[in-house]
Amino acid sequence: MKKILILSLCSLYCLILSGCGQNNNEDLNRFNQHLSKVETKEKNVEKVMNQLELSRLNNISKTDTTDKNKNSFERLQKNINHRLLPKFKDYEKEAKNLPAETNKTRKLKKDYLNSVSKQRQSINEIKSFIDLYNQSVVENEKILNYTHSFETNRAQVEKDISKANNQENKQLLKSKIENNNRELRNTAQKYLEKDSYPTTKAINEHIKPLIQKQIKDLNQTNITDSHVNNARKNAIEMYYNLLNYYDTRETTIKIEDQLSKINVEKLPKTGKDLSKENQDFKTELKKAKQNE
Repeated sequence: MKKILILSLCSLYCLILSGCGQNNNEDLNRFNQHLSKVETKEKNVEKVMNQLELSRLNNISKTDTTDKNKNSFERLQKNINHRLLPKFKDYEKEAKNLPAETNKTRKLKKDYLNSVSKQRQSINEIKSFIDLYNQSVVENEKILNYTHSFETNRAQVEKDISKANNQENKQLLKSKIENNNRELRNTAQKYLEKDSYPTTKAINEHIKPLIQKQIKDLNQTNITDSHVNNARKNAIEMYYNLLNYYDTRETTIKIEDQLSKINVEKLPKTGKDLSKENQDFKTELKKAKQNE
């Protein structure tokens, strides 16, 4: 009776083990079948990556901004937002739907999703670099516009002063502008041209407060001569342009700092580069198939 019981238990254990093995195999097969759908979505991502010709990033980012470079980066920005990211979201969604009922497939799915996460991070870095580059172009164009406006106002100030008849008003405004320019030049030499002094700190703590004080002083200056008064208004506009210039310069410094933290040469440029993240997963999948 005892022998029969032992034999029955052994048979039961064999059936259980056989059933577990069968379940593992079926689960792995389901995983593989769905993986083919995921890989099709991944191929779509790779195809778009190749069409974007991202290898040009290495050279374009190192050259001076030109209209050609600007247009290239604007096109890249649009293509990443409207073509690459939607394809990647489809791929990511399909990967998250991989079936995994057993420990083996759960481990495989986790490994795969980790590689997808790394791919997502790489694409986000590419997007960040291009977004920042384009933002930098826009901000530098603003700087050029503020510089041009400053020079226009300065020329108008000189023109209006030359027309003035009231010598007292004329000399008062000229003296103020000359003193302002001297103060600004000395402050810039003291802080902006000092390597050990952070540029943004110099702008915020010394340059901008000085310009704001000069604007306030010009606003409160009483002028009776109409030509000198026009000159005063243009001088105020001139200093507002200078203030905007330094505000924008601060922004460009922050952008440059963010750009410097992205190693463009290490970013994936092709679909093949991106798919390298899946290499470890493929090794694990191969082992799982061999152990079926």
